Amino acid sequence: MKKIVFSICLTFTFLLILSQLNGFAEDTTRWRLPEGATARLGKGNIKQIAYSPNGMHLAAAGSAGIWIYDVTIHQEVALLTGNTGPISSVAFNPDGSTIVSGYDDGSVWVWDVKTGEHKQILTAEQEWVSSVAFSPDGKIIASGGACVEGMCPGITLLDTQTGERLKSFGGAHTTLSVCFSPDGNTLASSGDEWDSNIRLWDVQTGKLLKTLKKRTAFEDRDVNSVVFSPDGNIIASGSDNGTIRLWNTHTGEFIKYLEGHTKSVNSVVFSPNGNRLISTGEDGVCLWDVNTGEYIDEFQIPAVSAAFSPDGKTCAIASETGISVWDAHTLHFLESLRINKGSEDKFRGKDIGSIQSVAFSPDGNTIVSCGGNNIHLWDSHTNQLLKTLIGHTESVNSVVFSPDGNTIASASNDRTIRLWNVNTRKPLKTLMAHADSANSVVFSSDGATIASAGNDRTIRLWNANTGELLRTLTGHVENVNTIAFSPDGNTIASGSGRLAYLGGGEDSGTCVGQEIRLWNANTGEHIKTLTGHTSVVNSVVFSPDGNTIASGSGHWWGYEGKASTGEEVRLWNANTGEHIKTLTGHKDVVSSVAFSPDGSYIVSGDWYDWDGHFSSGTWSGEIRVWDAHTGEHLKTLKGHTGGVSSVAFSPDGKVLASGRTDGTILLWDFSTPP
Repeated sequence: MKKIVFSICLTFTFLLILSQLNGFAEDTTRWRLPEGATARLGKGNIKQIAYSPNGMHLAAAGSAGIWIYDVTIHQEVALLTGNTGPISSVAFNPDGSTIVSGYDDGSVWVWDVKTGEHKQILTAEQEWVSSVAFSPDGKIIASGGACVEGMCPGITLLDTQTGERLKSFGGAHTTLSVCFSPDGNTLASSGDEWDSNIRLWDVQTGKLLKTLKKRTAFEDRDVNSVVFSPDGNIIASGSDNGTIRLWNTHTGEFIKYLEGHTKSVNSVVFSPNGNRLISTGEDGVCLWDVNTGEYIDEFQIPAVSAAFSPDGKTCAIASETGISVWDAHTLHFLESLRINKGSEDKFRGKDIGSIQSVAFSPDGNTIVSCGGNNIHLWDSHTNQLLKTLIGHTESVNSVVFSPDGNTIASASNDRTIRLWNVNTRKPLKTLMAHADSANSVVFSSDGATIASAGNDRTIRLWNANTGELLRTLTGHVENVNTIAFSPDGNTIASGSGRLAYLGGGEDSGTCVGQEIRLWNANTGEHIKTLTGHTSVVNSVVFSPDGNTIASGSGHWWGYEGKASTGEEVRLWNANTGEHIKTLTGHKDVVSSVAFSPDGSYIVSGDWYDWDGHFSSGTWSGEIRVWDAHTGEHLKTLKGHTGGVSSVAFSPDGKVLASGRTDGTILLWDFSTPP
C-alpha cells in the first residue's frame, strides 16, 4: 500500500512541477532553447527509451535531449537538456525518482524527476558512454563505453549518491552494453567487433566471472545489446550480424539462436514475466517466445530501442519514424507518442532524420528541409510540420525553392533531381541527373534553369520547366559538393574536393581536388579556378550584390576521422577571383555558409563527424556570425546537440534557420544587429 501511495504522490508531483516548468499549453517547440533561439522544429533522433517503474511515463533519450512522455495522455510533458552532446542511453532508478543518462562526450548525468533538473554530473572514465544502468537497489550506476585510442577501461561503477568512482574494469575494450543481474551481484557486458564476447563480472570485486565466447568467426561483430531475464537465469544478446543468442547465466552455455533478423540487431529486452522478448533492428521488430525460440509477430520498420511497460501489457518502440506503443501480446499497434501534422500515416513523419539542407520560401512563410530520404515542409510562423514529401529512395542532400515559390527541387544520393509542386505538394518530375550521388541543386534567379552538382565530377544545367538537360560542365577532378548562381544568373560557382585514402588502415588521408570554379552560365565556358583552400570545399555562396563569394571548407582526417583540418571561411572577389580574406575560428568542418539578405553579415556553421569518431572541437556544432565587410567575428551561436549542416536566412533577414545532424532545426532571432 505504501508503494502505491508513493507512486501516486510521485506522479502527481512530477506532473505538477513539470507543468509549472513548461506548461502543458506551451508550444513544445520553445522548450529549453539555447540563448538566441526562438523555436526548435522536430524532436530529434532517439537512441534509447525507458519506462518509469510505475509505467506512466516514458523517457526517450537522443540527440535533442531527454523527452518525457505521459503515456496516459500520449504527449510530452518535459524536455531535459543541459549537455550539448548526443545522449546514448537512459535509465530510471528503481523507485522512479531519478533518471541517469550517458553522453557521447563521456559524461553521466543524474536527473531529479520531480524538478526536471540535473542533480549531478558524473565523469566516467570512457571518452564516450554507450550504455548506463542502475543496480536493482539504485545505489550504483554502471557506465560502459570506450576511448578512441582504447587506453581506458570499458566499464565504470559510480556511487549514485556521491558520484564517486567505485571501480573500473573491463580492460581497454569498447563496451557497447551493460546490464545488472536481478540480484545486483553480477554485471553483464558486451563489446564491439574487436572483442565481441559477452562477459560476466562480480559487482563487488570487479573480477571477471565468466566469458561467453562467440562460436564462429561469423559472430565476430558488434554485440549491441545484452540483457538478463527477470529471473536471472538467461542472458539474451543481439548482434550486428543479425543474430540473437540466449545463454545460460549460471553455466555460460549457449542455449539457442533466435533466427529472423537479416540485419543488425540494435536492442533486446525481456517482458516482465520473462516469457517473451522484443528485438529491434535495422530490418524491423520481432516479438519472440523465449521458451520455444519462435517469433510470434514482426513488422518491418527499422527500430533502435524497445521497452516493456512494467505490467507487461504494452511495449514501446523507438524507430526512425518516431515512438509507438504496441500490444505486448499481439504486437498490434495502439498509439503513437510523437505526432506531427503532415505525417503520412501513423508510422511516418514523427522524426525527421539528420537534417542536410534547409531553405525558406521566397515569401518567408514556409521552410523546406530534408532528412533521410524525405523532404519536410514547415510553417515558419506556427513551427508546425505541414507535409512530408516522399519519393527519393536514398538520402536527400539538398533542397531549394524556385524564385516564384511554386516549385521545390531536391538532390539525392539516389542520383536524381526531383521537382515538387509546392501548392499540391505532389511530385512533378524526376530528372535522372548524375552517374553518382547528386550533392547540390539550385535555381537561377529567373527560375528558368536548374543547376545540379554530383560525385560524378560534373555540373548539369536543366530546363526548369521541361526537365530537359541543357548542358554538362566538366573540369573538376573530384566530387562537386556545392553550387551557386550569381544574383544576375550569369555566373555559376562550384566547389569540390574529396578525402582520399591511399594507403592502409592507418592512412591519415590526403585531400584532393579542392577548388572553386567559376563558369559562364549561358555558354558553360569555364571562366577561372580559385585555389587556396587546403581542404574540401563544402559550401559556396554569392553575396546579394554579386561582388563577393564566400566559401566554407574542412574535412576529417586520420584513421576513422579523429580530427578535422582546413576549417575556414574564405572570401573572394567574384569578378577577379582574387582572395580577399580568410575567416578562422571554427573548431570543426565548416559545412555551410550564407549571406544575410542585406549583405551585412555572413553566417557559417560547423559540424563534427560523430559516428564512433572523435571531434577536434566541441561536442556540438557552432554558428559563427561575421561582419561581411570587415571579416570581424561578431557572435557565436551555441547550444546545439548536433553538428550544423545547413544555414539559411529568411527573406527579410530577421530569422536564421540552422539544420542540424541531430534531426532538428533551430530558428534564431536576427531582428536586431548581432
